[in-house]
Amino acid sequence: MAVALAAALAPLPAPAAPAPPAPPAGSEVAPNQYCNQALQYEKTAASDSVTRQASYDSAVAGLSANQRCNDAQMRLVNEAYLLSMRAAAAHELKIGNWQRDMDRANMLLTQCTNWPGLKGKLAGTNCATQRQYNQIMTKTITTVPSPRPASSGASPAAIPTPPVPGPARTAVPLPQPVSPNPSPSPRR
Repeated sequence: MAVALAAALAPLPAPAAPAPPAPPAGSEVAPNQYCNQALQYEKTAASDSVTRQASYDSAVAGLSANQRCNDAQMRLVNEAYLLSMRAAAAHELKIGNWQRDMDRANMLLTQCTNWPGLKGKLAGTNCATQRQYNQIMTKTITTVPSPRPASSGASPAAIPTPPVPGPARTAVPLPQPVSPNPSPSPRR
């Protein structure tokens, strides 16, 4: 599994990947087909080349496919990542309950890091890393103040204009590490 949230927050210009088609109703299904289908939806949801709405829709479709996944380990990991993607998109779209999704994703990611067969392996480490990204994102979006409405006496020139969004999703600003070297004093 790839660590996807960081990738989902930084825009990259690339063509959108189409979502995998759902299998026809009543068709024979390979044992892991739904698990793999959920994984494909997760990759689409994490892609920087899709809109936030497409990311949200892919996460929802992936969660639906994942309900039919018969592999408990894959189901756990898929759900954790898909909920992480849905939470990020839901927050930006201002729909759904992104905090509930993020809480459940983090609980599942913790289980993933300790799951027999995953603990101490790359997949378990990736789950721990995704959980850290989720925690950074949650802290960032809950501590960044919302824009306040202008008072009735404010002049239009005093109201800052929001930045124009680029063609890809807008990124949530992540905290920057503190530099070990102090910045030089400004010269006057």
